[in-house]
Amino acid sequence: MQPEITAFHHPATGRVTYLIADPATLLCAFVDPVLDYDPLTQAVDTRFIDAIIADVRAKDLGPTWILETGLHTDHLSAAGHLKYETGASICIGAPVLDSLKRLVPVLGSDGVDLEGWDFDKLAQDGEALPMGGIEITAIALPGRLPGATAYQVGDVVFAGSAILPPDQGLDDSTAPGADPAGLHAAARRLLDLPAETRILVGQTGEVIDAWSTTVAEQKARNIDAGDAVPAEAFVARRAAVAATPGPLAAPALQVGIRAFRLPPEGEDGKRFAPVDISAI
Repeated sequence: MQPEITAFHHPATGRVTYLIADPATLLCAFVDPVLDYDPLTQAVDTRFIDAIIADVRAKDLGPTWILETGLHTDHLSAAGHLKYETGASICIGAPVLDSLKRLVPVLGSDGVDLEGWDFDKLAQDGEALPMGGIEITAIALPGRLPGATAYQVGDVVFAGSAILPPDQGLDDSTAPGADPAGLHAAARRLLDLPAETRILVGQTGEVIDAWSTTVAEQKARNIDAGDAVPAEAFVARRAAVAATPGPLAAPALQVGIRAFRLPPEGEDGKRFAPVDISAI
C-alpha cells in the first residue's frame, strides 16, 4: 500500500516538511520539521509545526518517526518540540557522531551527548524503519555531510537538501564538513535509483509546487548534478564561489547537536551565543 504524503511549505525558509501516513494503520512519520525562528531577535515560535500537529490529531494519526535528513544550516529543526508533543522517535544517520566531534568544540557542549544517545535512532545505510504496513529505508549520503540521510518509502525518496529542484541544483555549500565533490557524489547516488523514482526535495524557495520531481527529470535537467554535468565541472564552479554561512547556520547547528533541542538560555536571556563556523 502506498503512503499518503502531505507537503507543508514553510514560507520564511523555503523548506518543506513532509507528513507520511499509512492509511491502513493510521501511523505516521514527519520529515524535517521546521521551527519558526527570527535571527534578529532570537525569538522562537512553534506555530508552523503546531499546525501540522493539529492536522495529525484531527486525522487521528499515530506519530512514530521524526526523520531528519541531517544537521541543518538553513532552518532550525522542530524535532525536539515535535517529540515532546507527540512522543515520536527522532532518527538521523549514524555518522552524525562524526559531526558532533567536529562541531561541539566550536558550538558548545552544554546539553550535548557525544555518544548520540539523545537521538532515538541512529540509522545505518540500508536499515529498515518499520511503520505499520509501510517500510522506510535509510539511504546514507556520507559525501554530503556526516549523518546526512535520505529516506525511501516505496518509489518515493525524501532527499532533504541533498538535491534541489533541477533549476536550483545542489545546496549545502556552506555547511561544515561539506565539500563539492561529496555533494555531487551524494546527489548522484540518489540519481542511480530507477528513473521513475519520485524525489521529494526539502527546499523549494518561492516555487512551492517544485517540491516533487523524478530521477529522470533530475538526470536530464539538474544544473549541478544532471547527466550533462561532470563532477569535475561542478567542483570547479562551486570552489570558485566564496561561501558565507547564512544567519540561520550557527543557531541551526546549535539545535542540531543537541538532538534538535533548544540550547539553555544564558545569563543574558539569549539561547544562541554568536559563534564563527566559517573555519570548521
